[in-house]
Amino acid sequence: MKITSNLTHIVTEVKLEAAVNEEALKAKFAEHGVAGFAAELDIAERTEEHVQMLSLDDLLEFAKANGVAAVTYDVTYFPHADETEVTYQLNQLANDLDLSVEVIRDVCANSIAEYLAEDAKRDAEVPVHSIVEAYVGGTAFAWYGINEYPRLKRIVLRKLAQGGQKAKRSFILRAARAQAELEDDFS
Repeated sequence: MKITSNLTHIVTEVKLEAAVNEEALKAKFAEHGVAGFAAELDIAERTEEHVQMLSLDDLLEFAKANGVAAVTYDVTYFPHADETEVTYQLNQLANDLDLSVEVIRDVCANSIAEYLAEDAKRDAEVPVHSIVEAYVGGTAFAWYGINEYPRLKRIVLRKLAQGGQKAKRSFILRAARAQAELEDDFS
C-alpha cells in the first residue's frame, strides 16, 4: 500500500530491469504459460502515469491470473549514431527549445563529439529497450526493460543548461550595470 501525505507529485526513481532479446522473452512467456506476439509498441507511452509497471515475472503471472492468454512485446535495437542521426536529433531539439541548430552545435560541439565516440563503443547487437504489455479490464500493464546507452538529448540539454547559467549571469551583470549607468544619468 502506498500512502501520500500531500498532493504534490514528486518524481521518483524507477528501477527498470535490463532489456532482453526476443528469444529470452519467448522463453519467459513459455515458462509462465502465456503466448507472446510481436507488436510495435510506443516506448514513450510505457512510461506514462496511467500504465501500471510490473516486473516481468509479476506481469506474466498477473496476466495469467486474470485470464490473459497472450501478451504483446517489442524489442528495440539502435544502430550506432552517425552525423545523420545527430542532425536529426539536434533539429528536433532545436524545434522543441525554439533555438537555432547552429547555436546548439556551437555550444555543444565537444559534447557531441564525445557522444559519438561513446556510442561507437556500445554493442549494437544488445537491445536498448524491451517492452511487454497486457491489458486487463481496460488498463495497460507493462514491463519495460532498458539497457544503458548514450542519449544525445540528455548530454546536449545538460551542456545547454550549463551554458544557459553563464548567459544568465552575464545578462544579470549587464542589466545591473546598465541600471546603474541609467541612475547616474538621472542623478
